[in-house]
Amino acid sequence: MKFKAFYLLLIIYITFIALGLPDALLGSAWNLIRMDLSTSLETLGIMTVTIYIMSILSTFNAPRLLRKFETKWITLVSVSFTGLALIGISQVNEFYQMLFFALPLGVGAGAIDVSLNHYLASHYQAKHMNYLHSFYGIGVTMGPSIMAYTLNLNEWRLGYIIVGSILILIALLILTSFKLWKKENHEQREETHRHISLKEILHTKGAFESIFIFLIYVHIESLGGVWIASYFFIEKGVGYAVAALFTTTFYLALTAGRLISGFLSHKVNPQWLVRIGEALMLIAGILMFLKFNHEFIYFIIVFMFGLGAGPIYPNMMFMNSLVFEKYKLSKIISLQMGIGYMGFGLLTPLAGLFFGKVSIYYYPVFIFIMSLILILFTISYRKHTFHLSKIKI
Repeated sequence: MKFKAFYLLLIIYITFIALGLPDALLGSAWNLIRMDLSTSLETLGIMTVTIYIMSILSTFNAPRLLRKFETKWITLVSVSFTGLALIGISQVNEFYQMLFFALPLGVGAGAIDVSLNHYLASHYQAKHMNYLHSFYGIGVTMGPSIMAYTLNLNEWRLGYIIVGSILILIALLILTSFKLWKKENHEQREETHRHISLKEILHTKGAFESIFIFLIYVHIESLGGVWIASYFFIEKGVGYAVAALFTTTFYLALTAGRLISGFLSHKVNPQWLVRIGEALMLIAGILMFLKFNHEFIYFIIVFMFGLGAGPIYPNMMFMNSLVFEKYKLSKIISLQMGIGYMGFGLLTPLAGLFFGKVSIYYYPVFIFIMSLILILFTISYRKHTFHLSKIKI
């Protein structure tokens, strides 16, 4: 690979670090934030809903944005907005002020996600999609790790300042790569991202099942990122910093799962990588519910949970380019991500409402049930895309 092509790919990978960095900050620090801002446990769900409503709106409108602007410009502006929003959150004194900065935070995440996933699906191989999402895992692992360090200082605001500053630096790196991106003239953008009705998409074989898979998977992943620290803090009695490390462990395993999936993608059909991941998550949900005397066993279970989650998103995303027509890709990807964000922005806050009103004791039950539903929809998706096994990866 020539140096310029390698540098562009590296910048795209690093941009996915920027996408992942903010995602687990709130869940990791919430036990301290809610005390500092004098708010309740379940108001985390309100913040999550606000972020992901904006992400959903941004995602659904991504094909329209991609018709108007080149991918590189959407990426640069989105990363910059996200970094500034994080720094803004570090300065709030009331919970309602956080909601204001949730608006650009959500818009930026949605725009980055769709534009770069489409760019990779259109121009690169399966291994690059897995590695791309591995870098998301790096970012989402670094975020709570940075926050865990600042929580040891009893300071959550510093964590937001550090992460926001890193995103601004990444935006400057993106700017240095502008000449290396593939030229996307107006005619090409109009053709590639042309308007397609929702009815036509839903009548495409496998489209409905794939969209629902993203909805359930994103919900499961967000259960790991948002609520796992609170579960171990409340139910297992660990401290703030140790609870945050469970979030770090989940995302570290998620990253490892995607790296391993990238290596295996040369020889293993992506459908099998998805199935193996789903089975690991199902088993982890069962084991997490059991009682063990040693804390390290729970870290192993959480690692299994993250390892299983790792291959699902990137391999489902890569299969889009194998299963669906090219002119439908951006529309289908925007629907997968937009509906997927509802898993984060609707289902996860509803789970949080249940945890607040009933008990977070049932957290592993949610993981088990959702993993089982995911497996059933994957079986249905496989029936509609049986030809996939005949395609050489």
